Amino acid sequence: MSGRVLMLVLAGGVLVGCSSAPPPAPPPPALAEAERWAVAGARMSAAENWAAAARAWRQAADRFASLRDDVREAVALHNLAGAERELGRFREAREPLERAASLNARAGRTNDWWRNQVALLQVRHGLGPDAALDAHLAEVADRAPAIADPQVRALFQNEAGLWRLQRGELDRAAACFEEAAVLFFRAGDRSGTAVVMANRALLDEARGRPREAAERWRTALAAFEALRDPAGIADALLGLGRSLTAAGEDLGRAEEALREAVRNYRTLGRPAAAQRALEQLRLCLRTRGRTEEAGRLESETPAPSGRE
Repeated sequence: MSGRVLMLVLAGGVLVGCSSAPPPAPPPPALAEAERWAVAGARMSAAENWAAAARAWRQAADRFASLRDDVREAVALHNLAGAERELGRFREAREPLERAASLNARAGRTNDWWRNQVALLQVRHGLGPDAALDAHLAEVADRAPAIADPQVRALFQNEAGLWRLQRGELDRAAACFEEAAVLFFRAGDRSGTAVVMANRALLDEARGRPREAAERWRTALAAFEALRDPAGIADALLGLGRSLTAAGEDLGRAEEALREAVRNYRTLGRPAAAQRALEQLRLCLRTRGRTEEAGRLESETPAPSGRE
């Protein structure tokens, strides 16, 4: 949900009229070049070729900047940051987002500015300690009631909940998730509702409530299955197996879920997530008294390589 590309409104288009109407004038070469890079960035992002997408969006942003086209430069910068985040380059994603936010604030594009803040929260999850960014996000989070668009507000509150969960502010995280759940439900956004359910399961885990977490993971798993969302399914399987293991209950189902999660992460090309699932599987096997099997699993597992 968070990685969607903001599409540019390109010049030109299909004209409908009488046969005697003159053809539209071609855009100036510099603008056409900027738009070509934006189209390439959108195409690479859709194909999840994130390295190529980052290169294309940076070219687009630079060319729109040379034309002083603030609106489309901001869009290109936002998408550049999304590609960098997908590559795991969180620090490289921060600067274009802050530049995009500055441009949108100057243009009075409040809704787009808030989308930049949502993306900054997503980038923050992958960074180490950063007091300056945390101070900015704390100030922004206090202004969340001012978000006019319910969809943007739901997205922001979901990400703010994860940020507060990361900081150990569990009650405030719960309030963020509650509001996001209500807004997604009212909008009929099934994907958003499933994501918030998964995040509330994480909150239950942080509160030391593995049984409650397992129930939420089951609900999230069913929702992701209905959506045919393989990444969501894998995350929910991992969460379910982890929670059941922590609760010491239904360990057979925990083992089954964790084995499925390992397989699914490998299929999705997410080696680091597969490694985390393997670690949970070993813990589950040891909890079941199968220490020798857990040891064999560890010795046979190659170290993860590459980025997710």
